[in-house]
Amino acid sequence: MTFRHEFVEALTLLATAIDRLKARGYSPPILVGGAAVELYTGGQVTSGDFDFVSADQAEFLSELERVGFERPKRAGWLTRSLWHPRLRFAVQVVSGALMDGNADAARIRIVEVSADQEESDLTLRVIPIEDLIADRMAQALATNVIREDMQNQAVRLYQLAEGLDSDYLDRRIRTETGGEGSLQILSDWAKSCAP
Repeated sequence: MTFRHEFVEALTLLATAIDRLKARGYSPPILVGGAAVELYTGGQVTSGDFDFVSADQAEFLSELERVGFERPKRAGWLTRSLWHPRLRFAVQVVSGALMDGNADAARIRIVEVSADQEESDLTLRVIPIEDLIADRMAQALATNVIREDMQNQAVRLYQLAEGLDSDYLDRRIRTETGGEGSLQILSDWAKSCAP
């Protein structure tokens, strides 16, 4: 897997802030969204921001500011967002509960993060890949016209994943899409995208 240098550096800063947050007794935030897709696809799909779920939004944002993220100066940015001016990545806290409490917390993936050997004990918690696929399918099917960007992300994640729990994945897709999607639909999408 080859990740962009800036992405790895941002991950290290984020993991440092999360480590400090944990040291203060707070629950570690969970990475979701496009940056989680970038992680799971080994950099084949890229993102310009990092989305997290965290019950401790203010404390997390405070720790992020201590590692170099800033509140944007432009009007219109959400109050739960920060920006790293050199790395050009945004961070946003999108909610307080992973998948509105519907994800199996035991499936959260722990990823070691470090830009060098000295910081090898830094970790990030990442949304389970099955839940991420279900989220992308829900976004793809949210309107009358399929969102191709989300469809492509769901398919790419599915194609690259190892050890998926098919029953859990199908259940999560059905839940997140309100019954409009299924593992069979995802499989059909993947077949139609095959080279």
